[in-house]
Amino acid sequence: MENNSFTRSKSTFMGRTLILMGVGLLTTFIVGMMMSQFITEVSSLVFYGAMILELVMVLTLVKRVAKMSTPTAMFWFLVYSAVNGVTFSVIFARVPQGTLITVFALTSLMFFSSGMIGLTTKKDLSVIGQFAMMFLIGLILLMVMQLFIASATFNIGIALLGITIFCGLTAYDMQKIKHMQAQSNDMHGVVLAALSLYLDFVNLFLFVLRLFSSK
Repeated sequence: MENNSFTRSKSTFMGRTLILMGVGLLTTFIVGMMMSQFITEVSSLVFYGAMILELVMVLTLVKRVAKMSTPTAMFWFLVYSAVNGVTFSVIFARVPQGTLITVFALTSLMFFSSGMIGLTTKKDLSVIGQFAMMFLIGLILLMVMQLFIASATFNIGIALLGITIFCGLTAYDMQKIKHMQAQSNDMHGVVLAALSLYLDFVNLFLFVLRLFSSK
């Protein structure tokens, strides 16, 4: 009886995590699609301002979410998802819907495959997580360099590297969440886990879209 209760508790934790991540993604895409209908021209100042606000929010969330109360953490997660939608609206306004649907489907497939690896493998993926974070720093530097290097090949390389990194992070985060749910079943842990998976999915989506745009 206790074993069944523990198994049900773990499945509830994972289910709540995926549902909250899904709500965050849905919020981002709804806000993005709604705002894209009203965009005719966006100044660089507005676009980069939204990106800076988004970056500040996610860094603050990642740093402080563990210290927030559960309702506060959930509220700011959803606010961040909505702000992210503002940035995405510029992308949605410029990219054909058919391409967006294709990219979303491919991203979902990659995310699901990477997540299943993290859930089912018996190998410790912490090394992959560490390497992925190291390569992520390099990726950011390459993206800064790209501002001064106009090259389609360079852009494709960045896209492929980004996809590889976030597939690895998805597998690592999913395994980490599997270990988290064995230790705790509270909603605060669910918010932390959902934020990690949300960031993995969104960034994976952006790099798959970058790959399609390069072509």
